[in-house]
Amino acid sequence: MSSSSAYIAAHNFGENGGETIIAGVHVDPGLYKNYDLRFFTYWNSGMKGCFNVNCPGFVVADGANLYPGQALTPLSTYGGPERYITIRIKKDEDRGDWSLYREDEGGPIGGMTLLGWWPKTLFTSLSSHATIVEWTGTVVHPETEISPSMGSGHFSSELNSKAASFKQIFAFNIHGGVFFEPNEVTPFMDRDDCYTVSSLYYSQHSDGSHFFYGGPGGCSDKN
Repeated sequence: MSSSSAYIAAHNFGENGGETIIAGVHVDPGLYKNYDLRFFTYWNSGMKGCFNVNCPGFVVADGANLYPGQALTPLSTYGGPERYITIRIKKDEDRGDWSLYREDEGGPIGGMTLLGWWPKTLFTSLSSHATIVEWTGTVVHPETEISPSMGSGHFSSELNSKAASFKQIFAFNIHGGVFFEPNEVTPFMDRDDCYTVSSLYYSQHSDGSHFFYGGPGGCSDKN
């Protein structure tokens, strides 16, 4: 079945055919048997890995206010109110695990709740560091079907309140310091007839570094 996702990821392709951790949102009827938008996590190392907590791997923290597989409501409205979740993946300086945080809703800026972590023992190359970080929308569909929509289902050129977006984009070093060079970010799209991505924008206000993405889909492997 088809699925559509938006997520942040950290990769290291040094060993085991590549290692990855992911957190984001998706619609995946093959996994959940419905079309709800859900928060999800994923990891892989070689031939091992899974979504959410469907195998030993990601550890849910006590007191987490968002769980892998949890349905999200309310949703954004086209041309109306936008809904966001703010998450961060950071490598724990002491333990070496990859920790997942959510910015506290209604709390002070920077207030974070630990959602869980991927133990460093799951990985070989990624246990040390990530070589690539990614903010992306993606779709998966059978070869015999057309592709589903991505994001809001509208192209990135429609911008605020209409196109889906990633905002407040940061990259961290192991000590928690922020480093981010926009000229090191490479936009990529492989079917610009069905999905597009904007340039990277910067605002001194709440949006920070941000970009827009998405599209109506309708692609197939035959066109």
